[in-house]
Amino acid sequence: MRFSWLAGIGLCSTLLFGCVSESTIVDSKVPGERPTDNKQIARTRLSLGLNYLQRGETSQARFNLEKARELAPDMPEVDNALAYYYQQVGEFDQAEDAYRDALRKDHNNADTYNNFGAFLCQINKFEEAEELLLAAVKRPGYIRVADSYENLAFCALGRKDFDKYQQYLEQALRHNGVKHSIVYNLSVLNYAKGDLEKARIWQKRLQELGQVSPQATLLRYMIAYQLDDKTEQQTAEKFMLSVYPTTPETAWMLSADFSASAPEKLRQQYKASLLGLDPADLAAKPAATPKIKVVKRKTGVNPDSEAFSLTTETGPQLMETTRAPAASEAAAVVTATAAPVANEPSVATVPTAPAETTAVTATTETTAQAPATHKVQYGETLFRIASKYRLSVSELQRLNQLADPGDLKAGQVLRLSDAQQIPREYQALDGDTLFSIAYKFNLALAQLAAWNQLPADAALHPGQTILLHDPTGPGL
Repeated sequence: MRFSWLAGIGLCSTLLFGCVSESTIVDSKVPGERPTDNKQIARTRLSLGLNYLQRGETSQARFNLEKARELAPDMPEVDNALAYYYQQVGEFDQAEDAYRDALRKDHNNADTYNNFGAFLCQINKFEEAEELLLAAVKRPGYIRVADSYENLAFCALGRKDFDKYQQYLEQALRHNGVKHSIVYNLSVLNYAKGDLEKARIWQKRLQELGQVSPQATLLRYMIAYQLDDKTEQQTAEKFMLSVYPTTPETAWMLSADFSASAPEKLRQQYKASLLGLDPADLAAKPAATPKIKVVKRKTGVNPDSEAFSLTTETGPQLMETTRAPAASEAAAVVTATAAPVANEPSVATVPTAPAETTAVTATTETTAQAPATHKVQYGETLFRIASKYRLSVSELQRLNQLADPGDLKAGQVLRLSDAQQIPREYQALDGDTLFSIAYKFNLALAQLAAWNQLPADAALHPGQTILLHDPTGPGL
């Protein structure tokens, strides 16, 4: 199990700070100095060895840690520090032996229980890891209970037990209500489960705690996008471009590809756990292709009426309206056999063309001609404008000779001469989701799902055809 970057940092920091109790380095005896006992010297060696380890000087680290063991062979802190050293250099068998030696010498040391449990969790020995971490939180006087509960949460995630993952995160929060990583992970978890309102609540709490990072800003943007909160999207987007212009998170936002982000990775893991699949195989699993039946009718549909609506119980329904039929007109009526999508907005009506359609055919027709220029409004960003006109930010920069994507002024006129129109269809690529496709083409996820008669979290297979327009429109 490979932990997310937040999980890895949490475990390592707990291990490191659980092992060091002294920070002063004294490596020589001064004449006339009061004599010190071996345990004090051993603690100095421990501190020195761990400092070397932090700097990557593993030979010096080992030398000082073994000197500490020579000076105080019965001190459990020495075994604890050596175990951490072996863990960092990849000698896992020796690390496990050192942790067990530390527990034999002091079976009440909560730090050792925590560090040993975190280590076993990293090497996928989840059951024993959970026992050790729970033993740590029960030790009297232990002050890092929140850290141990957070490590328990990571162990639960390693076993793909999302209920326990949430339970342990919430317990960690009860012991430390201001720890950023706990609040962030709760927000990400609710995003992964599709509970966007709860995800937003935790994300707002993260903001209140003053947590500012590319990861937190990207999460803020992704939640706002899913909730169609354009004001919040703009705010997060502008902040990301101005404060973190060169981070991977900014690149993911600009490319509309979130597959490498922590929220999207966890969403895939959660979906895979529900389906009983490995997350790596999820993208390759073919999704059920909806059956589309096209029926010709001689009675047209008034383009000004609410011709089509989507209910939460019956899926897409045709609400017929009558008018005098033209001799050459026929409306294509699409009915689907796929399961209905609940809680989605109504599908917008597209005026019908005066021609009969008898089959669904591939097409690359585009919508109406885009304007040649765009006048920047107050609060707009280059990314938002690029998304609106199906351009990349770099292309807009090239067209308008903008060195800084954040350097926009209200009233400025941008050239859009190379703007591309949205195609009728899109062939899914490996790793694509409806969310990523909707984001790429600046469409509402609910609308895209309804057009294709798919649930919003449907698994797509490479080459699958995704409609990017209302299938009742002209040419479909």
